[in-house]
Amino acid sequence: MKVLLVRPQAPNLLSFTKILENEPLDLEYIYTALKEKGIASVIFDGLIRNDFEETLKRERPDVLSVTGYITQQNLMIGFCELAKKYNPQTVTIVGGVHAQLNYRSFYGDYVDYVFRSESPADYARLVSLVGQGRTKDGLGLDGINELGGINGLCYRVNGEYQENPLSPVDINSLPIPDRSFFYANRQHFRYLELTEVASIKTAFSCPYSCNFCYCTLLGGGSYQPRDLDLVIEELAGIDAEHIQIVDDDFLVDPKRLWRFIALIKERQIKKTYICYARADFICENPDIVRALTEIGFHYFLVGLEAVTDAELAGMNKKTSVDMNRRCVEIIRETPAQCIALMIAPLDADKAYFENLYNWIAKAGLTYVTVSIFTPIPGTPLYEEHKDRITSTDIVDWDFLHLVVEPAKLSRREFYREYRRLFLRLYKMANKAGIYDFMDLAFYKNMLMDYLTRKIEGR
Repeated sequence: MKVLLVRPQAPNLLSFTKILENEPLDLEYIYTALKEKGIASVIFDGLIRNDFEETLKRERPDVLSVTGYITQQNLMIGFCELAKKYNPQTVTIVGGVHAQLNYRSFYGDYVDYVFRSESPADYARLVSLVGQGRTKDGLGLDGINELGGINGLCYRVNGEYQENPLSPVDINSLPIPDRSFFYANRQHFRYLELTEVASIKTAFSCPYSCNFCYCTLLGGGSYQPRDLDLVIEELAGIDAEHIQIVDDDFLVDPKRLWRFIALIKERQIKKTYICYARADFICENPDIVRALTEIGFHYFLVGLEAVTDAELAGMNKKTSVDMNRRCVEIIRETPAQCIALMIAPLDADKAYFENLYNWIAKAGLTYVTVSIFTPIPGTPLYEEHKDRITSTDIVDWDFLHLVVEPAKLSRREFYREYRRLFLRLYKMANKAGIYDFMDLAFYKNMLMDYLTRKIEGR
């Protein structure tokens, strides 16, 4: 029996490939769990290759398993369709963060199972069951009964979908992943100028409840930190200098972080780190931030989001503009860098875009991304705006498209102001020389071409 584990390619030209490329950690977890059960599997990463059809013909998998984000939904279904075209007996499974909450988006002829659990062991159990009982007529009664015991699984019985309840998975049950794929392809994974970047997960979900955030709803919406001894064991064994901690928020518990710092020093682990953080935690714990930079923390990605307290309150962010400003100052006092994540709201007017740029410039930020307000399916914000959604293309949910009509500007005017903001931020970054490692002009021109087409209504 053979399983082909797939991460699709980026769905459009606006994806910043060769700049931000993560190791396919979730597929490596599954690869590890299957290996422990003696099931052969192969990882196909569409972010670094584009010969899926050739791979499908060569590997001739019994099971095709596809994961991906919201913008990759059509690609995921398309890969399953292609697998069925070559061999109707191929079992197709869709999983990952998008499918976890939006599982019904995958119901149809080409997807046999939607796997929602975050447990690699549950996945291996499903594949073992399919391998033992699959016939051209489907699983027998015993197999169907066993399917009913798999956490969060969606499957068909007599043409009708069954939806098993989804329960939180113990994060400490995650295996230390077999990184054979990463080591064989390490040159493809990077974060800005940091090359050969590996990934590690130290928690599920997030303890906060920002209403725009999808990640806080994952893992059953229950924040679970991983045992630090397991984290350190995994870190010590990773043959990579640079590590991205992929938790939605790593800076949560001061006691846990002080112990993390102590264990890193005790084990003399020398690495460079990237992590997500919140402004309020940084403001309240500058000593922890300084200590983290001393052990190698290089980039803190901070969701500053907005430049008015009213906006932050509307997001249920529980921070303030003063906190945002102080957060940037604290990080600037260290060798690390703050990567500010901002959102252009639907009610932005010309004055708002001007104020946003002025705030960024006054704060002295050089690493900044500004996304367009995008209500993600599965979040409370999507329910609030779903009757106003104007886009019918799932690829538009990339935070660079308007999927809801702006309130104070026309679409054309909004995109024009967004383009102007981007150009000004580009000039700021270019002057600072922070992106010298990349062809910044290429990416600027790519985004400018896109925004120009939007302004012109194309």
